[in-house]
Amino acid sequence: MKRALKSLFMAGTMLAISFGSAAAQDKVSIAAISGYFAQGFGVSIVNGLNKAKTDFGIDLKLVDTGNRALDYEEQFENLAKAKQYDLIFVMGWELVDSLQKVAKEYPDQRFVFIDGVLDNPNMIYANFAEEQGSFVAGALASMIEAKGSEFPKIGDGKAIGFVGGRDIPVIRNFLGGYEQGAKYAAPDVKVNSVFAGTFDDPAKGSELAQALYGQGADIVYNVAGPTGEGVMQASAAADKYSIGVDIDMCSSAPGNVLASMLKRGDIAVYTLIKDEVEGRKVTAGTRTFDLASGGVEVKVCDDIAPTIPADVTTKLDEIKKGILDGKIEIAKAK
Repeated sequence: MKRALKSLFMAGTMLAISFGSAAAQDKVSIAAISGYFAQGFGVSIVNGLNKAKTDFGIDLKLVDTGNRALDYEEQFENLAKAKQYDLIFVMGWELVDSLQKVAKEYPDQRFVFIDGVLDNPNMIYANFAEEQGSFVAGALASMIEAKGSEFPKIGDGKAIGFVGGRDIPVIRNFLGGYEQGAKYAAPDVKVNSVFAGTFDDPAKGSELAQALYGQGADIVYNVAGPTGEGVMQASAAADKYSIGVDIDMCSSAPGNVLASMLKRGDIAVYTLIKDEVEGRKVTAGTRTFDLASGGVEVKVCDDIAPTIPADVTTKLDEIKKGILDGKIEIAKAK
């Protein structure tokens, strides 16, 4: 009898181990959809997805929506009805209406909206503290501007600029942080801001940046996606400074790009996939990637860094520490 029970126990144990091994071998399946995977922030996201594929062996499908607005809903539905993706990452505010509709039709499908928070409490949001990185960028720009003619290419206009893409909450967060950082570090420096109304018009970005330079701004912060490519070109044409966004843009206009405010989409998507792969199921709610987590950071361009005055560098380090310690509070756009 004892031998029979022992055999039964061992058989049950082996069965449990077998099932456990099968479960462990199940691949996490990921889809990602956007029209911007070949540009700026989208490139960072693809880098994170590909790193997750290499490190974890996930199944990965990338869907480029193109500019076919009439097809957005169909593309979302094709992904959701397949019922094969653990997470579907979505980037692009032009996709929001279609995403919201399909998410309600397929409540069991977990969608991750990147770079913003919508009004659907059942969705996952990969959000960024862009106001923190922009605060640091604004502080850097205003302190350099306050140096006037002591610093190369800076005049005495005491103004810095901002070119945004569309006037939407996430871009307002960039602007709000930039303005607060500028005021905190150099209260006498004015911030002039404009919105292009589009993320897809580099000529418009160049035109707006040139206008800001003409009004006395010596440094213009580009937060305009592909439209912002024109901002970088304009800084070279005017021999003034620009600040890049999302990715390292220092090489886009060497000698004229002061810094880049990096928004690490790669870190965000990789972190969420890692949680999913390691059994920490990603559920509805907001995950914010900030200065402390490395989700946002400001990189001063290598060719400019040696010229930054020591007092500016010291003050910038103090500001970063203040943000991390919670002593500097940054309001988000309303």
